[in-house]
Amino acid sequence: MKLIPVFLFICLTKLTALAQHNPVPVLHASSDNLIMYLDGQRDDFNGINKLGRHFSYAFVVPQDSSVFKLVSKSDSISMVLKPKKNSVFKIVREAQGDTVTCTFSIQKLVKPASFNDAYKIKNEGKTSIEIPEVYELINIIIALTRYGETNAIYKDTDYYKKVITHFTAYKQEAAVRAVDSLLQLSPEFFYLHLKMDSYAYIFSGDKIINGGIYDRIASGEKNELDPYIPVLETFAGKSGFRAFYKKQLPYYTSLKKDYTDNIDVSGMKNWLTREFPAIKNSAVKVIFSPLVGWNQSASSLTDNGFTEAQAHVNFPLIDEKDKAQPAGVLKGQRMMIAFTEINHAYLNPEAEKHEKAIHNSFKDLSKWITPGKPSAGYNNALVCFEEYMNYGLVTLFYSDIFDQKTFALLNDRIENNMTESRGFQQFKAFNQELLRLYKNRKPGQTVADLYPDIINWASGHADAKDR
Repeated sequence: MKLIPVFLFICLTKLTALAQHNPVPVLHASSDNLIMYLDGQRDDFNGINKLGRHFSYAFVVPQDSSVFKLVSKSDSISMVLKPKKNSVFKIVREAQGDTVTCTFSIQKLVKPASFNDAYKIKNEGKTSIEIPEVYELINIIIALTRYGETNAIYKDTDYYKKVITHFTAYKQEAAVRAVDSLLQLSPEFFYLHLKMDSYAYIFSGDKIINGGIYDRIASGEKNELDPYIPVLETFAGKSGFRAFYKKQLPYYTSLKKDYTDNIDVSGMKNWLTREFPAIKNSAVKVIFSPLVGWNQSASSLTDNGFTEAQAHVNFPLIDEKDKAQPAGVLKGQRMMIAFTEINHAYLNPEAEKHEKAIHNSFKDLSKWITPGKPSAGYNNALVCFEEYMNYGLVTLFYSDIFDQKTFALLNDRIENNMTESRGFQQFKAFNQELLRLYKNRKPGQTVADLYPDIINWASGHADAKDR
């Protein structure tokens, strides 16, 4: 059972009308903790005194109805929850001296993507670069929030100035206020989910509808943007978003052409397919907004014998400092953003085949990551190994496509960034051993074939650090 908060706009007049016809169940709570049951499965409902005056939950379940029960020290309430039907009850908080109005419902669990035969035929073997319309809408809304004042939004472009000039007058619209509150509550979670999940939607006239392929893109059991589609529609209509987007199409087209000409996603896919022959990705998509400052994420979706790898990235814009670099070095730096997301669709499934050996080799993570640096977030043996391999694959790929001088400059920057800036203590040694294995591999061997060797090396290297 998974409890997922959904922050909805609740119309008090409707709740009042409902109460007049059907008495609203009331639960008295003398403590901060309650016990809840969903279809007989017990769980805790903690933090009652931290809730706002209105609170909503949606359970994601596989069936069409669920029996919900909530128990306090003095009484209990129960009800049958159904999809798309709000069940309202109240919690009287003795410690706070007030009442919380709760709205609970369920959402049926569905698969993340449905790739029908027509979609498969259209997309098999393709790589695509996209700046989708609803995707750009949510990025513009994020730019108008307090979170948008951070480096999560890239501001040093004429495009950003146009966005702010056009849309600032609509900062108090419900969509902006809703997204702002979510980003204040949990910025990393909601930034990633709202942005990625927006890819499931398209415009149909003035309406925003599900495009019929995806339920959700980000990890989890539900599309986090779905409850806010009505207010996104209102924002788009009032602000003239669709006309703005249409006017910017030449700019979007120029960015996509730059990406196609200089980032070579097709070349990345071909190299990864060759080196991971057991991993099949039917299509690769790179999805971005020119507003994204630094965030990158990846998703892999499988259905009906078709697997799609998606990289959600920032566009590799070029500033004056970049222009001073050698052309090959600049190209390598720009390619890295996409490659380090796309390659997860290949290296991760292969790593999972060796999970036990990886856990043995990386069991003492204090030798591999550094507290207080970005590497500290990779505090699991498997994900730590995958991040070492992530940039190790950059080294191998670049050793194949760049001349020796350019490769040496790029590789030196990669190793310095991974060890000094990000805190992956053993990356330089790991990277050099992986490159040695790759350059000395037997005819017909692939990178996937080298996994046991680099994992064994890691085990011996870690043991040597103890001696």
